[in-house]
Amino acid sequence: MAFSSEPRPPADRRERFTPEGTQAPPVHDTESSPARTVSAAQDIKAVRSQTLVRLLIVALLIAQLALFPPLENENACRALVAGYALWAALLVWEAWRGRRSLPRSWKLLLVDLVVLGTLLAVAGGFDTPSAIRPLVDDAFFLIPVLAAFQPSPRVTAWMTVASGLAYLLAVQGAGTDEGWGRTALLLLSLLLLGGICTVLTRVQQSRVRSVGALLERNRELLGQAMSAEERERRSLAEALHDEALQDVLAARQDVDEARGSDRPEALERADRTLKEAARRMRSIVGELHPVVLQRTGLSEAVRRLADSAAQRGGFTVRVTGPPVPSFPWESVVYAAARELLENVVKHAEASHVEVRWEAREGLLRLLVIDDGRGLPAQALDESVRSGHIGLASLQVRIETAGGRLVLEPLLPNGTTATVELPFAGPDTPSGGG
Repeated sequence: MAFSSEPRPPADRRERFTPEGTQAPPVHDTESSPARTVSAAQDIKAVRSQTLVRLLIVALLIAQLALFPPLENENACRALVAGYALWAALLVWEAWRGRRSLPRSWKLLLVDLVVLGTLLAVAGGFDTPSAIRPLVDDAFFLIPVLAAFQPSPRVTAWMTVASGLAYLLAVQGAGTDEGWGRTALLLLSLLLLGGICTVLTRVQQSRVRSVGALLERNRELLGQAMSAEERERRSLAEALHDEALQDVLAARQDVDEARGSDRPEALERADRTLKEAARRMRSIVGELHPVVLQRTGLSEAVRRLADSAAQRGGFTVRVTGPPVPSFPWESVVYAAARELLENVVKHAEASHVEVRWEAREGLLRLLVIDDGRGLPAQALDESVRSGHIGLASLQVRIETAGGRLVLEPLLPNGTTATVELPFAGPDTPSGGG
């Protein structure tokens, strides 16, 4: 918008605009953040699943003692398995009761390893046919599976290595006559399974982080959206007060000076000031409710937006694009052009801006290119955190319509913003002005 060249009322004679309320900065409760909530829920599910898998180890050990008894210390082995079964049952009860949290589950895995290693060492071997592998050996393979429920791939990897070492120490301590070839093969299989579980844990960790980040962003958007209406009303009030209302006040002073005196220049100045105020108010109302979009179409509406932004931002603008027939998402395109140009006015400090559009291959593509300061790599996230949801809400609106918003740096400086939306009309040439 252009500013009137006529003198304004002195600062001490202008009405002061004071918002009725101030907006408190966003509060980030780290204890109840969505990322922490997702992580905590995932931990509970992991612990519960882990306790159920541990019951499978108990079943294997009971089957081992029942079908193929130990060669030595049978009573001690039975007592050890009975105590382990009771402990595993208590963990299941605690995990599903949900009244208090269990210890870090990687510490519980150490108990599993101690029990398996002790059983294998104390038993001195099992009365198992040569063609059948002891079920205790299979139980060692479930340790990496238990560890896979951990949120950390590093824990899974270390528990896999610990399982292999515990198995080797137990076999050596038992003094069995099993060949080293068979032991090495089992150890290799165990490490391979542990490697697969480690990869799965890493994938799961990445997914949990992604979901947490999305929930965090949605939470920030929701918090900002709750006060968006108030901010828009304050912004409108400030715009009307700082621009149009000041022109009206100046015109009133000119009228008061001309009343009862022969000063036609004061009336002429008042007339010019009122015309400027009317133009500004039409511009503000036009941006809030784009009647021009309905009357003249999208192309003309975007041109007027660009001209208004150039006057307010003090930059030159080049607008190119053919006439675009009416289509369902033209209001989204208009809103995108308005938001992107407003960001250029407020933040870019640009000297030249180019706005162009074209419709090709079922898409309408709008580009807003400026030579200003440029946007940081995390512009959308940073805008939300700082309390500005314009770009973020615009992105959501565009994606809801089946399109996309892309912000790219322009070398050596500046930004290229590209908006793509579905367009069912005929293809149009990219030229035109």
